[in-house]
Formats: sequence, structure tokens, C-alpha cells
Amino acid sequence: MKSKKFFNELIEGDEYSTKMLLFFSERTIPEDFDPYEKNYTYSDLNPLTVKGYVRDISPEALAWKPYGLQETGVKECIVREKYAKWFKLANRIQIDDDIYELYKEGVGNKAFITKRPFKLCRVIIFKKDRVTNG
Repeated sequence: MKSKKFFNELIEGDEYSTKMLLFFSERTIPEDFDPYEKNYTYSDLNPLTVKGYVRDISPEALAWKPYGLQETGVKECIVREKYAKWFKLANRIQIDDDIYELYKEGVGNKAFITKRPFKLCRVIIFKKDRVTNG
């Protein structure tokens, strides 16, 4: 039981945890909708905040582990298991000022989420290319 308490403090405490904002979007059909082009409009909803342990994954580890060959900007998040579905549904994930998205493995749009002991899960996210507004 002592180790479970340690993981709870690690995930929820302020010393080691990081706040992540999960943005979900709502799809609407505009007036000039074309079913062949599927030009839906997406609007962001209010973000949900999740706390977790976040660490960078080195480029050397990416070459040898099954995360793919993404060069930089890949993070590993340890969060509670109940938030795994939120990560799958999130349109974007914000940590500090950087925007990330869930790592999708190969074909079939499979998310790279693995279950860990003590009702935790490991989520792999990678940095999106920045799009400037204006």
C-alpha cells in the first residue's frame, strides 16, 4: 500500500506533476456544406485539466523503441487510467505553451496508450507543428 500512496502523490502532488489541458472540439455543418468535400467546421470547447507525470523521450530512445521515428517533441505522460478515454477523444493537448496530439500507431488510428499497475496508464503524445494565426 505504501507504493500506491507514493504514486498518488507523484501524479497529484504539485512537486512532480504537470498540468495538461485537453481540448475537445465540436463538429458543425456550415451552410455551404458539400458532402463530397466534407468541409465541416470545428470549434474548440473549454479545456479540461488533467494532472500527470510528464517526461521527455530522447530521440535515441525513439529509434529503438516502438514509438516511431519522430525526431523531437515526444512526451510520455503517466496519468490515471480513467483519463485514457479523454486523451483518445482530445483534439489537442497543451502543456505549458506547446501543443501536442496523441501518437497514432500505424494504420487503424490506434492510440499508443498502455495500462500500468495501480490504475495508471502511459500515454505517448507528440508535438504538433505550430500554426500561426494572422
